[in-house]
Amino acid sequence: MGRRIEYPSVSVIIPALDEERSIGGVLDAIPRDIVGEVIVVDGGSGDATVTVASARGARILCEPVRGYGRACAKGVSEAHGDVLVFLDADGASDPRDIQALVAPIAEGNADMVLGSRLRRDCPAPMMPGAMPCQQRFGNVLGALLIRSLYGLPVSDLGPFRAVRRDLLLALPVGNLTFGWPTEMIVKAARAGWRIVEVPVSCRTRTGGTSKISGTLRGTVLAAFHILGTIARSARVGQRQAASAPCQLPPDGAIPVVVVMAKRPVPGEAKTRLCPPLTPLEAAGLYEALLKDTMELVSGLRGVRTAIAVSPRSAVDEMRRMAPRGARMLAVEGADIGECLRGATEQLFAEGFTRVVAVNSDGPTLPAEYIERAVEMLTHSDLVLGPAEDGGYYLIGMRQQQPGLFTDIEWSSSRVAVQTLERAAAAGLTVAQLPSWYDVDTPAELERLRKELAAQPPGIAPRTRAFLNRH
Repeated sequence: MGRRIEYPSVSVIIPALDEERSIGGVLDAIPRDIVGEVIVVDGGSGDATVTVASARGARILCEPVRGYGRACAKGVSEAHGDVLVFLDADGASDPRDIQALVAPIAEGNADMVLGSRLRRDCPAPMMPGAMPCQQRFGNVLGALLIRSLYGLPVSDLGPFRAVRRDLLLALPVGNLTFGWPTEMIVKAARAGWRIVEVPVSCRTRTGGTSKISGTLRGTVLAAFHILGTIARSARVGQRQAASAPCQLPPDGAIPVVVVMAKRPVPGEAKTRLCPPLTPLEAAGLYEALLKDTMELVSGLRGVRTAIAVSPRSAVDEMRRMAPRGARMLAVEGADIGECLRGATEQLFAEGFTRVVAVNSDGPTLPAEYIERAVEMLTHSDLVLGPAEDGGYYLIGMRQQQPGLFTDIEWSSSRVAVQTLERAAAAGLTVAQLPSWYDVDTPAELERLRKELAAQPPGIAPRTRAFLNRH
């Protein structure tokens, strides 16, 4: 008998837009013995897609900004599995092939597995009309270019694939439209991932019209994004290879992480927690959160620590609670956007080339998220850590981008979406971290209390002591 494969935790991510006729059958066919989580990312369907998917136990995420890659990135940021599987909602792929996709990763032989519909050893002959001529030609041409430019023996660029989540989170995929799956392949190849192909079935879609191959416009746009992504990534790789022997790290090559802080004044700090806290208690909680967050950041290796203080008059007072050696910045503004712009402008003016800003109430934020953001900035223009309330807990840049902080509905649920829209309009490459939560409401405060109770006592000791007292 063959060796039994121990499968890791698997999340399936399904971007969907008006797929009510097909998505039910797709979800029913997913092998739940190896899949622990199914996420459907809806792009604003006008039909019953969400209702059908929800009735079958899928976790529903809404991505109001259109874009195939954006929907995939949303799913990645919210998924929990060690392995992520990307599956279309149109029924063209057979979900039963998920087992074959995940197996090479489970066996430790691959980091990403691509499902090929064009190999001769596919489990079933391709159904007539399953892949229109223009789609087949584009995939063959794209695969040929990748083989030639990157030496990766692929035969198809289909979206049905499995990938290790930890590696994908650190991969700077910036194309949030049709080119997202292709950019994932070429950047993974450049990063030295182990990439293999397995044959998968290809059927005619069971409902609706393809947003790509179903229209001339979709086909042209997809070809433009896919082929352009391959060519651009090749040019970037050539430039980096040519310049690598001559590069010397400048002084500003050390990244800086800045904590956005304000004076803990009763009646101004954490007011949404009053009640159950009094204004004085809320200010005390904020001070504890701030000190623990500053300690978290100052403990990171290979980065400088900065504290951006608002108002300016509070710098000397806040210096006494800041970690030793932290760079103190005075900022002022009518909203957090103006303070962020002021802090980042000062740090870029000092010569830093990677600037990461974090909020001041995240003492339990995994340090690896901040470290990952710093690493992502070696390849991406912007890194965003979306908050569960629609804002963001972290933003990182490698050059000043004042447009990211203007005309934003601060303190609303649209902050992250609007920031991503500004980034797309500016042509920036974007990487996203997993989502996290702020401590602004009584429910979030209780969540923090339970989280700390389950963690070692050395994590967020000041916050822990405050909660024990109150």
